[in-house]
Amino acid sequence: MQGIVIQGPTIYCDKIVDTYKDIPNVVFSTWTDEPQENIDLIKSKGIEVIQSEKPSFCGPLNVNLQALSTYTGIKYLENKGVTEVLKVRNDYHISDIKLLLDLLKGRSLSFLAICKPQVRELYYELGYIHDSFDFPIDHVIYGKIKNVEKCFNFQMEEMLPIPPEALIAYSYFSNSDLEFKLDYRTFMDNGISFFMNECLENEIQMTLLKEKYNDIKNMIKFHSDSELYDY
Repeated sequence: MQGIVIQGPTIYCDKIVDTYKDIPNVVFSTWTDEPQENIDLIKSKGIEVIQSEKPSFCGPLNVNLQALSTYTGIKYLENKGVTEVLKVRNDYHISDIKLLLDLLKGRSLSFLAICKPQVRELYYELGYIHDSFDFPIDHVIYGKIKNVEKCFNFQMEEMLPIPPEALIAYSYFSNSDLEFKLDYRTFMDNGISFFMNECLENEIQMTLLKEKYNDIKNMIKFHSDSELYDY
């Protein structure tokens, strides 16, 4: 049984809630200080709402907020019998969620990303080199609910210069007792996949509402005009 966790603030709720119409097992996991009118709007669309207290320490790039709101939503759906979950950030508009769920059904763990060598080399605190588009793979994630839960079962205790996507991937590997490397072959060998190409092939538009380069076609074009890997 599939479910969806929308996580984060409710600031863009009026732009996204209608896309979840008639989809079962959707929960919006947000905070106790969100405007009541936004909470009422979300509930009026048949979407369940969980409100949590924010952690005292937000972590680098608010990763503790993302981890806590996602984890809380996952545990809520798990208690309802959901076995596979799509995690979506609150400021993402997806044009065809039902089709996306159909395409991803049965996957163990899948990130929205396309990795491609020699675009940008970034050295991070966790001790690896990441060659990729650096697309924010922490925004939309799908998988068996226990696997997605492992991605977000952590809280940072200090402000280290580590991006959220690295921490989330590290959390999954660590909680699975696997050796951590953020590279394509390690992901493939451990049953992890990517699904940006499926979105492109099926014309599923993902609009990041607050960013200048706000859909996956423009995001890819912005970084490179060369041929993509067929992952």
